[in-house]
Amino acid sequence: MNPLIPQAIFNLDMPKAKYPQDTFTQDATSKRHVSYGRRDIHIKEAEERLMTKYRMGYSQLHKYLVLKEGHNQFATPFL
Repeated sequence: MNPLIPQAIFNLDMPKAKYPQDTFTQDATSKRHVSYGRRDIHIKEAEERLMTKYRMGYSQLHKYLVLKEGHNQFATPFL
């Protein structure tokens, strides 16, 4: 070995996870696309106003509104 050339020692062992993999749930996340037509400008404007009002991004606002409407539609009323 030449002392002037630095020799790299590589560690080929992969780091181990702190927790076993079976403790994590791996839900399949799905992305959906919303398409807007030429005449849907009023919808985009309403989205922008709602995002500003609630201080949320598009994805967070969509989730919030879906849960809110789902609760309104499917919650059992008090009898």
